[in-house]
Amino acid sequence: MKDKWKNSRMRRVSKVVLIFLLAMLVLIVCALGVAYLVYKPTIDSAREEALAKESGINDTTFKRVGSTLILDKDNQQITKLSNSAYKYLNIASVSKYVSQGYISVEDKNFLSEGGINYVDTGKAMVLYIVNKGKATVGGSTITQQVVKNVFLTQDKTVSRKLTEILIALDLSKRYTKSQILEFYVNNCYYGEGGYGIESAAQYFFSKSASTLTLAEAATLCGMSNSPSVFNPIVNPAKTTQRRNIVLYAMLEQGQITQSQYDGAANEILKLTIQKPTATAENYMDSYAIDCTVRALMEQDGYKFQYIFKTDAERNDYEAKYKKVYFQYDKDIRSGGYTIHTSLDIAKQYLLQSALDDGLTDFTDINPTNHKYLMQGAAVSIDNKSGYVVAIVGGRGAKDIYNRAFLSFRQPGSSIKPMLDYTPAFELGYHPMSQIDDQFLPDGPKNEENEYYGPVSIRWATEMSLNTVAYQVLTRITPIAGLAYLGDMKYAGIHPEDNNSIASIGGFTEGVSPVEQAGGYYTLANAGYYIQPSCVVSVDYLETKTIYKNNRAGKQVYTPESAYMMTDILKGVISTDYGTGHDLKIDGQIVAGKTGTTEASKDGWFCGYSAYYTTVVWNGYDIPTAVDNLFGSSYPGHIWLDYMTKIHDGLPESDFPTPSGIVLKNIDWQGNLTDLDTGNQDMFSEPYLEKTR
Repeated sequence: MKDKWKNSRMRRVSKVVLIFLLAMLVLIVCALGVAYLVYKPTIDSAREEALAKESGINDTTFKRVGSTLILDKDNQQITKLSNSAYKYLNIASVSKYVSQGYISVEDKNFLSEGGINYVDTGKAMVLYIVNKGKATVGGSTITQQVVKNVFLTQDKTVSRKLTEILIALDLSKRYTKSQILEFYVNNCYYGEGGYGIESAAQYFFSKSASTLTLAEAATLCGMSNSPSVFNPIVNPAKTTQRRNIVLYAMLEQGQITQSQYDGAANEILKLTIQKPTATAENYMDSYAIDCTVRALMEQDGYKFQYIFKTDAERNDYEAKYKKVYFQYDKDIRSGGYTIHTSLDIAKQYLLQSALDDGLTDFTDINPTNHKYLMQGAAVSIDNKSGYVVAIVGGRGAKDIYNRAFLSFRQPGSSIKPMLDYTPAFELGYHPMSQIDDQFLPDGPKNEENEYYGPVSIRWATEMSLNTVAYQVLTRITPIAGLAYLGDMKYAGIHPEDNNSIASIGGFTEGVSPVEQAGGYYTLANAGYYIQPSCVVSVDYLETKTIYKNNRAGKQVYTPESAYMMTDILKGVISTDYGTGHDLKIDGQIVAGKTGTTEASKDGWFCGYSAYYTTVVWNGYDIPTAVDNLFGSSYPGHIWLDYMTKIHDGLPESDFPTPSGIVLKNIDWQGNLTDLDTGNQDMFSEPYLEKTR
């Protein structure tokens, strides 16, 4: 009877317990349901954010940007922008003590868990709700910390935590534990601006992370938890205490022996600080960045424009262009890029020396900025590759304002070959075409106000006669001539420049030395234009090539027109009366053109051989009359000094004659004739065929 009563009582108790458990289960389910409904928008938002970030994961996702490096033609460093020493290391290249230390102190179950610790995460979430939205504990695994460091902010919100968990679960499926640990050590922050274990090892111990001792590794493992608190420079005692906590965790988990622990825990903290430094910027890197910016803009679909119908159209374009340019420039300077260039350090030194030595007569200094008042810029292109090999933006190394591409100046007569005469050859003119050199009431004047009557384009170019150039551009129309400059990406053209005075360099804004180098290189390159650039390729995060210069260009002039112009420009130097007759290079055939603006405010010499094209400009930053400044004086002799040196040892080489160049009879007025007059000139056979 007693047993029966006991059994009945047990059944009643069991029934009560079961009912209680069922009630609790219902309450929990209801609570979870209510919680889900309350947090559903947050959960949905976290899921969407996680999916968006997961879809963008690739090989470079976990590699932080370091400095932007600019390399010369031999892949030697020219410049390192920013002072970051970040370098991504394979986990196999990191001391084993780093991995052991982090697992021991941060996530002892790392090797067995699936990306998150459910127990710790559950506790953290319950406490978050109990404490009414205040986070009191973390509960993050190493995988979750990778997610937080790479993808998310440090905000302690439900949404961020849920997103962190979802991405961590995804990473644990995509990557091995070794890979995740590699991502972790390369993204931890150690203070003093340093990210990644290699950066920290170099900064605090002047060594690679591969050679860290047990004590050093434990020090760094302890620091990243709170780098401001455990900064060994500011708080060595706290850092040592934290290091020993890491060491003890390693001992408890069997990662190190008691003997190793005792030795490392008793070791005095010794630092060997090595602060990374940035390289001072120079003319080469400012130009390399400019080339990179424009190359990436074009690659991303940006539409450049050079010819405008109205000032409003130009102003609107300029505003948009500057905004886009600035963003690309800022991104490149922020780090992570490796820019491979064609720049030749030896030629750079020769060009800088030639410019500096050529202007030693001018010693006046601007009292405001302490720069030389008389300035210069020069650009040199290797005609074989089409790349810029040297660029100088001013006198001396300390003046980093790069006038070679930033400064637009009046080109004077140096613009005539590209704007006036070669376009005229495209329309049927030839070197012996006759133009009446005469006084023009509303036109420009010649030097010394001398006029010679009917003269050939060849002779007019050699003598740099302004009235002939003016008449030629008027006949072919300024807008037709300017179109050729637009095709060669001259960026300083304004609607007002659609005027015949542009024929002798009368521009609203002007041209840059880089643009002029591109124009003259086009003549040397049989009329085929390739935009001047020193950038061969660009890598991002060391391994990913994001740009390769394919040297694509445009046939701006026919080979025949370009050759006729080159043949004339040879005479500017080779004849005894040409404006560049003092600029001959022994053992070389060269072509070129002088340029001098009103009151000698600007002087240009633009010349080339079969090997190199080099352009030199001289003048004041604020246009000022300069005594004895002509294209053939200071600019010409700087050009001669540099070009003579870089041609040393090169065999004499002439410009190849295109197959379409033919000799035909001309009459006394320079017109084509079937009669055997005894006088001949070169013509473009393709043009003659087209007009028959």
